[in-house]
Amino acid sequence: MSGKIPKLILKYEKKEKERLKKNSKINNAPSKSSNYSYIFFVFLCNKNKVVEIRTNNFDAFQGEIVELKIYPTNNKLKGVILINATHTTKSCTYKKLYIPLSYISTCIPVVDNTNAKEQKDISNAILNSYKSLLVNEIYEKFKKIGG
Repeated sequence: MSGKIPKLILKYEKKEKERLKKNSKINNAPSKSSNYSYIFFVFLCNKNKVVEIRTNNFDAFQGEIVELKIYPTNNKLKGVILINATHTTKSCTYKKLYIPLSYISTCIPVVDNTNAKEQKDISNAILNSYKSLLVNEIYEKFKKIGG
């Protein structure tokens, strides 16, 4: 059967199959385009403010984000440290609480009537924190160049 098909078409088909295999490997690989996750933006926007974090075990903690733990090698978020965290289902309080990112399912800013004016839309929070991250990255690159 291959004797009847011109060699030019066979070469093209072979190259096309190799290209498709290569593309499928690239598409199935984990994305490495960004160093920052979506949750990182939410945390950055609400640093030093009260948030409610729900974990994978359906626990809910309310507390003030004090610090973001970041891996030193790849600059990705490792976890969050809360102070004066209260467990909402059990009535207990933790002076300082570390929650790893792998256990966090949601992070919601807590808004009461006194700071209702400060309530931010999630999209605005993401955009503002992304802008500040970009400015910091540009500044770091500019510093490396020597400017």
